[in-house]
Amino acid sequence: MKRTNKRSFAKVFGLLMLIMGMILVSNVSIAQAAPLTLRIGHVVTEEGGEHLGSLKFAELLEKKSDGQIKLQIFPNGQVGQNREMVESLQAGALDMALPALPALGGFTTATKVFDLFYLFDDRKQAEKILDGSVGKEVAEAIETSGIKIISWWTQGFRETTANKPIRKPEDLKGLKIRVMENPLHIEAWNMLGASAVPMAFSEVLTSLQQGVLDAQENPYQNIVHSGFHTVQKYIIETDHLYGPLPVAFSKVNWEKLTPEQQKIILEAAEETKIWQREKQEEINNELKEVIKKTGSNEIITLTAEEKEAFRKNLQPLYKKYAPEMHGYVERIYNELGRKVDF
Repeated sequence: MKRTNKRSFAKVFGLLMLIMGMILVSNVSIAQAAPLTLRIGHVVTEEGGEHLGSLKFAELLEKKSDGQIKLQIFPNGQVGQNREMVESLQAGALDMALPALPALGGFTTATKVFDLFYLFDDRKQAEKILDGSVGKEVAEAIETSGIKIISWWTQGFRETTANKPIRKPEDLKGLKIRVMENPLHIEAWNMLGASAVPMAFSEVLTSLQQGVLDAQENPYQNIVHSGFHTVQKYIIETDHLYGPLPVAFSKVNWEKLTPEQQKIILEAAEETKIWQREKQEEINNELKEVIKKTGSNEIITLTAEEKEAFRKNLQPLYKKYAPEMHGYVERIYNELGRKVDF
């Protein structure tokens, strides 16, 4: 009888030890499966489409991963301006960023195609190209620099603000306009008759106030949030450039992820893209209405014919740069049903 009790006790003890071991292994597995936290940076305010898109992205990542992928967002240039963020991506010091596309132009000539003024007539055309083979190839061309573009969001079309009305290229003659530090943008504005002044975004408002500049160009979002409309009488809807917003991922960090994590991130980015594009247009339209209500600015909406006059003046620029753009310009024209006229 005593021997039977000893055997029973041994069995129970062994079972308890097995259960405790399983619990210990389970706890170790849980500890190993700690949530992945990714960091993304951008240079605009929390009111902008970049930030709201990032918030939506974070929401989808957490939902699709059951809380195992989280996104930490750094707005307002907290992790650097465009150039600094790109360098951080290359070094793996930052996981993701939403840099202005020209910041990636130093790595490949492929991105230059989207720097051509009046390449797209409307948002539908732009999205067709970005979501098609050209957009995919431009994204792939960046990867040799250590950066992977996982999606194309948007800033919307860029408009012009000035101290005088502008309806034709001749109205730009001698006008000092702030532009991004992009050689193609500088050349385009100079070709249109303006005097392009490359300048950091942070210096624009003061320069407009002091008369150093006569004009600047940005999406409605940046015009209002930065107060440019408060020191410029006219807002001219030139729609000269559609702003693709690359969702850039550090390639070195991307390759550390599991295939499942990569899949979730790509799916979340794709869903966010659709949401963010709609949201960005909504933001720009709402801000336009806010300006209208104040009555302090005159909004000039250029007709298709007026925009065509600007585009025609830029034909020499197309002719000069198209040959080094891998045939993208001609392919875009073909896909949009437009005749090559340069």
